[in-house]
Amino acid sequence: MTLRKVAELAGVSRTTVSLVVNNVEGSRVSVKTRRRVLKAVRKLDYKPHPIAQRLSLRKANAIGLLIPFSSPLFSNSTNVEIIGGVQEAANEKGVDLVLFSGGKNYLDPGRETVDGLLDQNAVDGIIIANTRFSTRRFIETVARHMKKRDGPAVMLEYYWGNEDINYVGSDYDGGIFRSISRLVRLGHRTIGLITPPPEAPITIRMIASYKKALESHNISARNQWIVNADYTAQKTRDLTKQLIRENPDLTAFFVGDYEMALACVKAVKETGLNVPGDLSIISFADHEVFPHLDPSLTAVSIPYYEMGKEAAALLLDGDREQRQIILPTDLVVRDSTAAVNHHPVNGMV
Repeated sequence: MTLRKVAELAGVSRTTVSLVVNNVEGSRVSVKTRRRVLKAVRKLDYKPHPIAQRLSLRKANAIGLLIPFSSPLFSNSTNVEIIGGVQEAANEKGVDLVLFSGGKNYLDPGRETVDGLLDQNAVDGIIIANTRFSTRRFIETVARHMKKRDGPAVMLEYYWGNEDINYVGSDYDGGIFRSISRLVRLGHRTIGLITPPPEAPITIRMIASYKKALESHNISARNQWIVNADYTAQKTRDLTKQLIRENPDLTAFFVGDYEMALACVKAVKETGLNVPGDLSIISFADHEVFPHLDPSLTAVSIPYYEMGKEAAALLLDGDREQRQIILPTDLVVRDSTAAVNHHPVNGMV
């Protein structure tokens, strides 16, 4: 049944029917006319088309998720987990999820990302999920726009600024601290650090947490123990071998990304050394393949799925008060870590 049929039966215009059916605020439809329209709606069993209804209300009934990622979006397991969490929360509320994947085009600090996406009326709110490609300048600019607009927006990951905005992150510092502390308890006092590239938003934070953890155990970090990789396997392998060659006293590595951790293990084996017999390895960020490797990899488990779900729930909550939610991380201990006396340890910390 069409809106036109309802209008004909009620003896009113289609615009009047739309105003009544969508309960548009401020419309000047009389009580008598409204009753006549609703009677026609019931008689004809009219059901408004959902898309047309959204357009008439200027409400999309959808939330947006922006992931600035230059590689294919679904090639990265972190992105997949975040999307899954956001989608679950959106489904629970009966709203759609619109995915924006413009890659590095969105990283231009001069582009008003939040305003631009919301002003299109394609979504009612937006989640900005920062990735390893998000620059610090981009993050700070978006945070300022979010604060200025005071609209429905949530930032996900890598924000440590002072703006009063909706934010969901995880306890990266705690995960790094527990990792280094675990290695120290196993007898390791010379621990190499392989970080993401210097421009990655996590790198400065990671180095600071690594040094803080060592200092808490009365160990002074040496600059020659720290190298910046670039997420590629080849560079990570080269840097791992360089660290081993230049620092033969190293007994462990903390590696700042799951892809780089795989390359680090391979490089250690290529030098003729054993994991964990000669070198223990911990990855910052877990992966579903890690339990199935030889050796299985110890890793910091970051709750990306839950972070996505929390971000969407925060966006859909409708609370005007800005909130910051930090989820805990876990250290999952597997076979790639052992005491300096070479006895592997398994379990979860």
